[in-house]
Amino acid sequence: MKNKLPCELIRDLFPSYIDGLTSDVTNEAVEEHVSECRNCREILDAMREPSAGSESEHRREEEEEIDFLKKTRMKTRKIILGTMLAAVLMVAAVLLARAYFVGSYIYSKNILCQVDVDGNHLSVNGTAADPGLAISSVEYKETDGIVTISFKAVNKSMFHKGDFQSEFESTQEITQVCLDEQIIWSRGVNISAITSAVYNSRHPYVGDMPANGNTIVAMNMVSQLGNFKNQLQTSEEPYGWTMTLETEIEISQQAKKEQDMRSCAYLLLAVIDNLGEVSFEYYVNGEMYMITVDLSDASEFAGQDIKACGRDVIKLQKLIEKTGLNACTYIY
Repeated sequence: MKNKLPCELIRDLFPSYIDGLTSDVTNEAVEEHVSECRNCREILDAMREPSAGSESEHRREEEEEIDFLKKTRMKTRKIILGTMLAAVLMVAAVLLARAYFVGSYIYSKNILCQVDVDGNHLSVNGTAADPGLAISSVEYKETDGIVTISFKAVNKSMFHKGDFQSEFESTQEITQVCLDEQIIWSRGVNISAITSAVYNSRHPYVGDMPANGNTIVAMNMVSQLGNFKNQLQTSEEPYGWTMTLETEIEISQQAKKEQDMRSCAYLLLAVIDNLGEVSFEYYVNGEMYMITVDLSDASEFAGQDIKACGRDVIKLQKLIEKTGLNACTYIY
């Protein structure tokens, strides 16, 4: 008969046996003992089954973990919503400050102002063209006697009510005042918008068609003459520009249109350095006519070298006034 192991020894082996840590010999001894010993078998079965307390503890831990995750998710959601709300409020505050206190840059065409220059001293007063806006600040930039003014505007309120008045002291005598790129005053003369635009469109080569287009826009030629086709002659001097009007002219308007064509030619010859002559082709009652204006024609009309008029904004303004084109509506 085999030696029977005591119950105490077998029971001490149960934890290792359940976890699969015992050897085959030990397993055989344990299994043989519990097959014959009811008490040890019941104890082994009880140790193998999780207790109600363990299940309860495990369920409680799971519930605590789920509750923690829910609270963490809710906390994260609150943080995200709070951050988004703070960002919205910050953007709203910035927009509100810009709209009513700081202001945004406003282009010169939206400003109605007058300037008074006395040596180095500049006084500016006026208002925004939009009745709902007010000027919040006036900024000055000085370069070699040329003072450039820029403006910031805000919505009109109790803090900014509309009209403005500003003073500036230059380091040297002021010779020219500009609103952004628009020249409004030069050496004691107020400069019109169309004069400034035409003067700023000056360029050296008639072969540069995009630059020619800028001059056409500055002079508002399409509204005066209608649409036209262009032909450039740049192979030899005198360099020329021929424009063929697409719309036939009524005979009652022929004299007036011819005057407008000559006026436009004078200005083109003034501000395009190498342009030598300008021609217009047009139709009246199906018959084609042509007008050509050269440098001598333009200089005779101006009473001086036509190219000199293009190099001096005051002379250019006098030329424009003489042509009558300054009375035309200028489109920015």
